[in-house]
Amino acid sequence: MSSDLEKEHYKEALNALGLNREKDPFPLDPPRSVDYWADNKEILQKMIKTQLDSIMFASSFIYVLYGPIGGGKTFAIKYLANPEVQKAIFRTIKKPELKSLNIRVATIVPLRSGQLTFSLHKDIVERCFSEIEKSQELLKIFLESKDFGEGNIRRAFVNIKRNIRKSLDGKMKISGLENTEGYKFLTHTRSQYGKLKDVNELVETIRILILILSKRYERVVISIDELENLARATGTERFLCSDFLRKLHETIEHNMTLFLIFTLESFEGVASLLQPALLSRVKEQIEFSFVKDTSTVVEYITECLSKRGNVDPYEVIAKDVIAEVSDYLFKNFPRRLSFRYINAEMTRIFLNTYISAGQPNQYKIDMALYQKAIKIPSADEVMKQITEKSVEGE
Repeated sequence: MSSDLEKEHYKEALNALGLNREKDPFPLDPPRSVDYWADNKEILQKMIKTQLDSIMFASSFIYVLYGPIGGGKTFAIKYLANPEVQKAIFRTIKKPELKSLNIRVATIVPLRSGQLTFSLHKDIVERCFSEIEKSQELLKIFLESKDFGEGNIRRAFVNIKRNIRKSLDGKMKISGLENTEGYKFLTHTRSQYGKLKDVNELVETIRILILILSKRYERVVISIDELENLARATGTERFLCSDFLRKLHETIEHNMTLFLIFTLESFEGVASLLQPALLSRVKEQIEFSFVKDTSTVVEYITECLSKRGNVDPYEVIAKDVIAEVSDYLFKNFPRRLSFRYINAEMTRIFLNTYISAGQPNQYKIDMALYQKAIKIPSADEVMKQITEKSVEGE
C-alpha cells in the first residue's frame, strides 16, 4: 500500500469484515510476535524437532534455513521464539518450566572486509547485555560471576561489573552501561582498552555472555538472518564469518543453537558461501520452498483467518472465492508462489472489495463482489500498461 489513505481504508476494511485491525491476518511483514502457524506442516514438524532436540540433548547445534523471499523463514523463527509456543512444546515432554532465550540479528551488506562479521558480533553482544540489564536474576548472576576470561576482555567485564548499582528501591542496574569503557570495548566502540583483535576474542566474549545467560535459560538460540549478504562480501570476509560461526559452535559446546538463515533457493547457493569446516557441523538443512499446490493456498488463507483473525473464514470470504483466488495465484505464479505474495494479494482483495462495496460498515466477500473488485487494476498492472503504451508511442 503506497499511501496513508490506502492504509487507513485497509484498516477500515478489516473492521468491516469483522477482523481486528491490530491483527491483520495477511501482514506483508512478519508480526513482531507470532502466535499462530498457517502454512507448511512439514516445516513446522522440523522446526519443533529443533526445539525438542535442544531440550533432550545439551549439545550445541547449527541449523541452516534457506528458501525464497517470502517463504516464511523469519516467521518460523518468530513463532518458535513466542514464549507461549515454547511452553506448549515443552509441556508435551512434561517440562513446562523450561525457558529458552531467542536472539535474532541481521547480516549487513559489508563495505569492507571484516565489517560483516564484527557487526554480527556487536549485535549479539548488545542483545545479550540487553537481556541481562532487564533481569534482576541475571544481574545477580553477572555480579557473582568469576569467569570473565583474560586480558582486556576480563578488564572490560570487570569494569562493567563495577558499574552495577542498587537503586533506592533495592533493584540493581548497570549505571551508564553504554558509556562504560568495558561495554565500548566489547561493542567495537573506541575504548581505552583498545580493540578486540581476532575471531578468538570475538568468540570468547560471547562465550562468557552465554555462560551467564544459561544460568537462567536452558537454551540460548541465536538466529542470524539475511546471510545471503555474504554473496556481496569478499572471499576473506566469507572465510572470517565461517570461522567465527564454527568457533562459536566449537567453543560453546552446550546450551546454544545457531539458526543460519539464507534467502537463497538452493542449498548449493548456501554451500558456496560457507566454508566446508562449518558446513560439516550443520545438524540439518531446512528448506522453505515455494507453494506447491492450490490446496496449500486454500489451507493457508483459511488458517490465517481462523488462527490470526480468530474468525470463521467463511464468514469473511466465501468458499468459492477462496478457491478462485487460489487457482488464480497458482496459475499466474507456477512454481514461484510464496506466502508473502499470497498475503499481498489478499491485502489487495480486502482493500478493493471494500472500495467496490462502497465502504460499508459491515460486509462479506462473495463471488459477485470479488469479480467486481478484481477489475480495479493494481499498481503493477497500471505501470505495465503505461510503459507498454509509451514504448508503442516511440
